[in-house]
Amino acid sequence: MPKYFDPEKPNPDEFEKRVKPLISDRKVRPVVTPSGHRARGRFPSLKGRESNYESLVEEDALRIFEISTSVRKVHTHPFVLKLRSGGTGGKSFHYTPDALLMFVDTVVLAEVKGDWLLKLPKPRASLVRTLKALRLDAVPVVLMTETDIRPPGLQTELQLLLKDRPVCTRLRKDVDLTKWDPTGVSEPYGDTSRRWKEAQRECDALLDRVMRRDPDDLIEALSR
Repeated sequence: MPKYFDPEKPNPDEFEKRVKPLISDRKVRPVVTPSGHRARGRFPSLKGRESNYESLVEEDALRIFEISTSVRKVHTHPFVLKLRSGGTGGKSFHYTPDALLMFVDTVVLAEVKGDWLLKLPKPRASLVRTLKALRLDAVPVVLMTETDIRPPGLQTELQLLLKDRPVCTRLRKDVDLTKWDPTGVSEPYGDTSRRWKEAQRECDALLDRVMRRDPDDLIEALSR
């Protein structure tokens, strides 16, 4: 299981201290019924009881978080932060993270973007402003792109595994949510156990890569 001891990625208590002063009174906008050209909905997660997504790439990211053994809990659109461009004295703006990821030893915010969006000047400038503001307050954020989330064959395999995984409606607080069946009632059949473990390893490795990457370097590479 990956462990992150980088000082940029604080332990859960330190993360809370850094983020709490930034949380705005503004409420997170609700996820509406899917309509038009934008996919929105609720993801059936065991790690986050009310996991919502506002794009297909966010939904795909949630599958990775769900199967990974390194992610312990997921909270989508957890709060609205009030940030400042350039730090104290700068112009304020509001930002809602796509997700908050809890690991064993750290907590980070996650931002999920389509590759095409980061190639557009206005959305890219907005993201750069947000990342700079979070950095000034020492709040760690992981940037994940469509290319990261959709390597060949991965999402198809994750969809199949989660479709076959037992539905768990009531779980004790002490259960291991990374197991095929956290309740311990059923075991994976046939080749499913091997596939589940391989998918977990791939999701862990993917998250390990993006956790150690500088978001600014990624944005610069995609803007070329």
